[in-house]
Amino acid sequence: MKHLSHFKTASFDIEVPNLDTKVTIWIFGDVHRDLPNCDVDRWHWFLKRAKQETDLEHTYYVGMGDYHDFASAREGVKLRTMGMHDQSLEMLSEMVQKRNRAFCTEIAQMRGKLIGLVGGNHTWILENGITADEDLANRMACQYLGWLSYVNVRLKFASRQTLGGVAFPFVLCHGLGGGRVLGSQVRKVEDLFHIFPDAMVYAMGHDHSRGAWPQSRLFGTHSKNGVKLKQVRQFYIRSGSFMKSYQDDESAYPVGKLMRPADLGAIRLELSCHRSTKNGEDELIKDIEARI
Repeated sequence: MKHLSHFKTASFDIEVPNLDTKVTIWIFGDVHRDLPNCDVDRWHWFLKRAKQETDLEHTYYVGMGDYHDFASAREGVKLRTMGMHDQSLEMLSEMVQKRNRAFCTEIAQMRGKLIGLVGGNHTWILENGITADEDLANRMACQYLGWLSYVNVRLKFASRQTLGGVAFPFVLCHGLGGGRVLGSQVRKVEDLFHIFPDAMVYAMGHDHSRGAWPQSRLFGTHSKNGVKLKQVRQFYIRSGSFMKSYQDDESAYPVGKLMRPADLGAIRLELSCHRSTKNGEDELIKDIEARI
């Protein structure tokens, strides 16, 4: 059986006309679209808001996994070791693909704008050997980013020659449980920094918490005037969820674990560059901002 915790590298180029252009990237995940307690109204409002409030030409998306709930990795192993008939397994795969087709219709605005889709722990392995998340990525004609990925998002300016573009490295992971307190949720994301210290965005899903915490790092660079300290902003992100909890007369995982209700929604990032001319040196500065 395919191991779900696999690592991938990827790149994604974004063509922009000039330095005044801001690029919006929406990070969403843990939709659990096939559950009764998926907040469908909020999910549809997110899609509508992304179309209304941002420059569509320069708006992009990243999916962080668990687009549906059926079935967790552990449940998938149990189902396949129960001795189910091949026809039964095929029926489950057909159900999963039907749900993927419906989901593709809902996120049609993302076609051609998806940097990629991370694989979650709630994903069924189809009879052709690929996961439901890979199937979804194939249907949306975008990159499948595995459970953990290092992605170089590159802005390429038509009005400026920049060899290889201006890179904004992202580290994306479906994630691990972060605990009940805010500090533990952020520390899990910080673990990614210790593996990939040069990234600008570190994002995790899985625990349904939502937030973006800026960090500043100093890097020493050489210049004609000697050593120059360069301050770079990095973000630790938990990508949120669209699954409601504590619905009257319903059983749910958060209830059994006495978890806090998640702050539902997605994260909006804005990437930009500007030129700095100081002490006779011309430098291209990368900037990133987050909105919750």
